[in-house]
Amino acid sequence: MTANRPDMEVWETSGRLAHWNDGVSTYTLAFHGGKQQQIAGEANTAILAMDAIQSEEPLQQKLIWDGLRDIRRLKNRLAAIEEELLLIAREPADARNKMSWRELGEGIGQHHTTVKERHDRIAGGGTHDFRPWLTENTARADRYPTS
Repeated sequence: MTANRPDMEVWETSGRLAHWNDGVSTYTLAFHGGKQQQIAGEANTAILAMDAIQSEEPLQQKLIWDGLRDIRRLKNRLAAIEEELLLIAREPADARNKMSWRELGEGIGQHHTTVKERHDRIAGGGTHDFRPWLTENTARADRYPTS
């Protein structure tokens, strides 16, 4: 999958990544559902803000506002996904957990005892506010209590 830009030619491509002759790079995402589209849109706004910051040009108020809003939303959505992955990693699979506390600690950059405490808090109902957004209309929605 590669993006198409009218009157432009790709000078290099690798899978979903394309580099264009005007210095722009594109990365094509493929997904199912509107929730993934929300994340893609918010990530796009963050990238536009980053480009504007690095260009050292004055930023328009709309980009600042949109950037702050979308980055906040994106952080919340990513935190809910991270917490759900943490729960899934400790669910039984073939009579043992999928990942050890140490493996999880390495994955998220925290000490394994902190990861266990965090898992216990989440599994006990201290879930992220965006968990219902993530698990809506799935079998996982009622698996854990929500805050």
